[in-house]
Amino acid sequence: MLRKEEIDFFHELSNPERESTFTHNIYSYPAKFLSHLPRGLISKLSNEGDLICDPFAGGGTTGLEAMLLNRRFIGYDINPFSILVSKVKTTYIPSETIKNTLNEIIENSPSVNAKINILDQTDKVCLGDKIALEINRIAAYIKKEIQEARQQSFFRLALIHTTKIIGRRDFELRKNWKKISFTPMFIRKCNKMSDAVCSLPREYKYLPKFRLGSNHDMKISDKDVDLIITSPPYLNVDVEYQKLQLQRRSIQKSKRSDIINNILDTDPLPNSVLCWKGEKGEKYWRNLEKSLNECYRVIKSKRHLCLWTGFKNQEDENRLLTLYKDINFSLLETIPIKLSSNRAASSRSTHHKRKTGMMKKDFLYILQKRA
Repeated sequence: MLRKEEIDFFHELSNPERESTFTHNIYSYPAKFLSHLPRGLISKLSNEGDLICDPFAGGGTTGLEAMLLNRRFIGYDINPFSILVSKVKTTYIPSETIKNTLNEIIENSPSVNAKINILDQTDKVCLGDKIALEINRIAAYIKKEIQEARQQSFFRLALIHTTKIIGRRDFELRKNWKKISFTPMFIRKCNKMSDAVCSLPREYKYLPKFRLGSNHDMKISDKDVDLIITSPPYLNVDVEYQKLQLQRRSIQKSKRSDIINNILDTDPLPNSVLCWKGEKGEKYWRNLEKSLNECYRVIKSKRHLCLWTGFKNQEDENRLLTLYKDINFSLLETIPIKLSSNRAASSRSTHHKRKTGMMKKDFLYILQKRA
């Protein structure tokens, strides 16, 4: 059971907080975890050196907080882009190293004969020929010339993030937007990201581990985990975890682009895999049951599973609670979590005042393994 002071503390976490420290804002991963939640949960429900697990690692927020609080961490995700974002967010790189490599990219990429082409014809139409050429050349240089893994990941994420900004519908409001150079924007993004990663500790006690793979078969020993904090996909909600949205009203073009996969040299995963879509929701429940059974296997007795999710109706929420009980978890507390206004990358976003089909509150369920 939770003590009253713990319950009061967790309910104080229910209001969204602006994330401005360390690398939390380095990339707005879709449906991201609000950092103050895992920070508070880790501090109250675990001790230094404990093993924290996030079976749906997403943008690596839980892993970052575990690292900063001197906990061991293992995270799983089937999306290669998740692993990229997570590793960049938790990896310190000296500013001088980033600066020197960035100068090499800017100086040498214009002369690169880019045999790779990460953009299709519709991408080029949306972005404009000048921007498209710069993106291709920078991508080619990063792939061919940057060999160190941490730097390659850093600059790949900077390239993706800058392209994401340029792809937004409001970018074309700029005068002569097709003639704007991509490179100065890329430089600014790299410098901003450099400031963020340089704020991380140069040395930390435990290196977080992010593994590409399914959480239905985590390579973790039985009863080895002290605390699980996670947020699974939402039922019947499409979130574009691997695609960038390119929108151009002036030419009546809107495109869900595969730029991310093309930059990372990875194969796209359908939303039936990423979001468990299909079969009138039954595919979702089968997959969630497998994930929760694996959580039950790896977590120690009497330790906590903290799960953040939301449903469109009470029937679906009741089904979740029945599933927990059947797997042998006890529900200790349900905490309503207000959505923040800056969840722009999430299909749950409410800041555009659109009807998203989701509740304006999500819920944090704090459960405990019975035996």
